[in-house]
Amino acid sequence: MASRWLAALVACVVVLAPGCSRREALRTQPLDPPRELPDLVAHDHLGRTFRMADQKGKVVLLFFGYTTCPDVCPATLARWKRVRQELGTDADRVRFVFVTVDPERDTAVKVREYLELFSPEFIGLVGPHSELHPFYEFFGAAFEKVPQPGSAAGYLVAHTAAVPVVDAQGRWRLRFNPETSVDDYVHDLRVLLREAK
Repeated sequence: MASRWLAALVACVVVLAPGCSRREALRTQPLDPPRELPDLVAHDHLGRTFRMADQKGKVVLLFFGYTTCPDVCPATLARWKRVRQELGTDADRVRFVFVTVDPERDTAVKVREYLELFSPEFIGLVGPHSELHPFYEFFGAAFEKVPQPGSAAGYLVAHTAAVPVVDAQGRWRLRFNPETSVDDYVHDLRVLLREAK
C-alpha cells in the first residue's frame, strides 16, 4: 500500500505542474514566460493572406527553411508528415507553416510543388524579404547565404533548424529542435490542444 502511495506521489511531482494540478507537463522545454505575438502577416504559396492572429484556437508550428536545402529541411518536413499522421483528427487543429529563408528563389509555385511532396495541408509563406522579415525577427530565425563555387545552385543557405510552436492563445510557447522525436512532438501538441478546450 505504501509503495503505491509513493509511486502516485512521484508521478504527481514528475508529471504534473506544481501543486499537483491536472495540467499535463510538456516534454519540450517551454519558453518562460511565453511570448505574445505581434500582428504578423504574410502571403502563402496560394496567394492568400496569412495572419497569425487568425490562427488563434489552433496550434501553429513554424519552420524556416528553403526548397533546395539538402538535409535538415526535407528531414523536418518528413517528420512533420509523420506527426500529422500520428495526430489523426487532432491534426485539423494544428497548422504546419514553412517560411522560406530564400525568397529570391522560392517562388509560390516552387514552394507549392515542394510542400506537396510531404503534405498538401502544409502552408508555405513566400514573398519579398521585407514582408517575411517580421517573422524572421520575432522568432529569431538566423540564416545566411553560403556561396558554392562551381555549383549549379550558386549558394546554399545556412539557417536555424528549430521549430517554434505557437499555442492556441497566440503565444510563442515552446521550441522543438531537430532531435525532437515524433512521439514528443505528438505528446506536446496534444497537451497544448487539450489546454485550448
